[in-house]
Amino acid sequence: MKSLAGGVWQRRPTGLAARIILFLSLALVPIGVVAYFQTSKLAEETRLRSQLSLVALTEAAALGERETILRAQGGAQALGATLGQRLEDTEQCSDRLAAYLGASPGYSFAGIMTLDGDVSCNSRGVPMTAAEYPRLQRIVDEPGATAWLNTYGPISQRSVIVVAQPYFVGGELAGHVLLSVPSVLLPRGHGEGGPSDFDDLITINEHGEILTSREEVEDVEGLLPADLDLQSLIGAKSQSFAARSADGETRVYAAAPLVPGMIHAVGVWSRKNAEAQAISVDGLAVMAAALPFLMWAASVIVAFLAVNRLVIRHIKRLSRRMRAFALSRRVPAIRDEAMPAELADMEDDFLDMADAILRDEAQQENALREKTILLKEVHHRVKNNLQLISSIMNMQIRQSRSDETRAILHRLQDRVRSLATIHRNLYQTEDLGHVNAGALLKDLVQQMEQMSEVSGRRVNLTVSADDIEAVPDQAVPLSLLTAEAMTNAMKYATPGADGITRVSIRLARLAAGRAELEVLNSSTQNSRAEAEEAVPQGMRGEPAGLGSKLMMAFATQLGGTLEQHHTETGEYRVYINFALVDFTPDPTTPTGMPNVPDY
Repeated sequence: MKSLAGGVWQRRPTGLAARIILFLSLALVPIGVVAYFQTSKLAEETRLRSQLSLVALTEAAALGERETILRAQGGAQALGATLGQRLEDTEQCSDRLAAYLGASPGYSFAGIMTLDGDVSCNSRGVPMTAAEYPRLQRIVDEPGATAWLNTYGPISQRSVIVVAQPYFVGGELAGHVLLSVPSVLLPRGHGEGGPSDFDDLITINEHGEILTSREEVEDVEGLLPADLDLQSLIGAKSQSFAARSADGETRVYAAAPLVPGMIHAVGVWSRKNAEAQAISVDGLAVMAAALPFLMWAASVIVAFLAVNRLVIRHIKRLSRRMRAFALSRRVPAIRDEAMPAELADMEDDFLDMADAILRDEAQQENALREKTILLKEVHHRVKNNLQLISSIMNMQIRQSRSDETRAILHRLQDRVRSLATIHRNLYQTEDLGHVNAGALLKDLVQQMEQMSEVSGRRVNLTVSADDIEAVPDQAVPLSLLTAEAMTNAMKYATPGADGITRVSIRLARLAAGRAELEVLNSSTQNSRAEAEEAVPQGMRGEPAGLGSKLMMAFATQLGGTLEQHHTETGEYRVYINFALVDFTPDPTTPTGMPNVPDY
C-alpha cells in the first residue's frame, strides 16, 4: 500500500514481524553458509565411504562368480600347458580332455582351438571348426582371454559360460583352450552370509555382454542404467553411482573388476541399504542443502511467535482501539495485564490524549453551536429589520401623492424584499457557509410573482434552477442580479408571435466548477423602447438604465461578464457565466495548534 505524506507518494513501511525476520535472516546467513559447507563436506565424505563400502560389498557378493571364472582360467591354462604341444593325435587329445572333465564335474565341455580355428581336440571327440561358430571366429580374429554366455550350448544343450584362455608354445601364441561352465553351477539368489538388500548382481565381459545374473538373465535389462554403456565400465576403477534404470526407477549401482580387463561385477543395490541411501540423490546431499533452511525456518518461527506474543498482538489491539476512537470517539476501558510495560505506558498516553481530544472537541462544538446560533440570530434580525423597512416604505407609498415617487418607492421596496428573502434563507439553512442558490432563486421568484401581470396581460413565468451550493458572498449578488433581471424582463416583456408574454429564468451547473444564469423574455427589437414609451411619464420611476448598472455591478461581484442582447428567435436575453468559488475562511481565524502542555 501507499500513503500520501508531504505531497509525495511513499511506500508503507514494512511490518515489525517482517523486519525482524529480515534482520534475523541476515544474522543467520554466515551460520547457514558455514553449516552448509560443513554438512556438504560431511555428505561428500559419507558418500565416498559409502561408495567404497558398496564396492567392497559387491566384490564380496561376487566372490562365487570370481572363483568360478578364475578356476576355469586356471584349468584352461593347465590344459594348454599339457596338451597344447601334442595335438598331432586328435583322438588321444580328445580322450584326455574327456578324462579331465570326468575328474572335474564343474565343466560340461573342453576343447583346444588352434590359431587357424581347428577344434578337433575336444571332450566330445567330434569335428569342429571356428567357422561354424561366430563366437569362436571372433576369437580367431581377435585373440585373447575372454568369456561369454551361451544360453543354449550346441554341445551340452544347456546354458553355459564359455571361458577362452590363450596358451603359448615356445613363448608364442599357439591357440586357445575352451572350457564351458554350466550356468546352474554359478551362485543364485542372494546367497548365505552375504548382503541381502541388493536387487541383483550381474557380471559382464569386456564387450559389455551379460554373463551371469543372480536372478533371471531375461529380466536384467530393466534393472540396468538406461543411459549407460556397460562396456565403459571395463577397465575403469571401482565405482558406485546412482542412476535411473530402464524401468524408470532410481537405483544405486556398484561396479568392481573381477578379472581386470575381462570380467566386471555390477551390483544393483536397493535404496533400503544405508550406503545406497547416502549415494542416492535424496541422501545427505539433500540434507546438506536443507539443514541451513531448517535452521532459518526454526529461528524465524520462534522469533515470530515471540514477537507476535510480546509485541505485535498488543500493538494491533492498541491500533484497533485507536481506530474505534477515531470512528466513534469511544475508548474501551479493558486493559491487558500481560502487556509489556513500554506498551502499557504507550496505551496510557493514548488514553490521556483521547480524553484531551474529547474535551477539546466538546469545547469546539459548544463554541461552534454558539456561533451558529448567533449568526442565525443576526440573519433573523436583519430579515426582520428589512421587513420593517419594507412596511415603513409601504406606509410611505400609501401616503405619497406623486406617481413617480410611488414607483421609485415600489422599486426600492422590491429590492429590500429581495434582501429579506436572502437573509431568511440564510437563517433557515443548516450550513451557514453554503447556500442552495437554486432553492433561493425559486423562493425569490415566487415572492415576485405578484409582478407577473403587465399591461393587463398575464405573463407565463417559468423557472428552472439546479441545486447549486454557493457561498453567501456569491448567493447575495446572484439573487439581486436575478431580481433586477426579472424585474426588467417583466417590465419590458411583450407578447410573442403566439400572443403569449413569456419570461423564463434558468440557473444551471456547468462543468469545471462553473454555473450560468439566463433570463429571457419575449420581445422584439423595438418592443423594449415601445414598452418604455407606453409607461406614463409620472409612472416611470427611477432613471433609465439604473437596473442595467446594478446588474453590471452584481455581475462584477460574481466574477463574470454580463451579456444583454436580442436573440434571433425574438427574445431579449440576459446571460452571465461565472465560476463557483469555495468558502474562504476569515483570515482572523487562528489556524495553528494551541500550545498545550504534555500529559
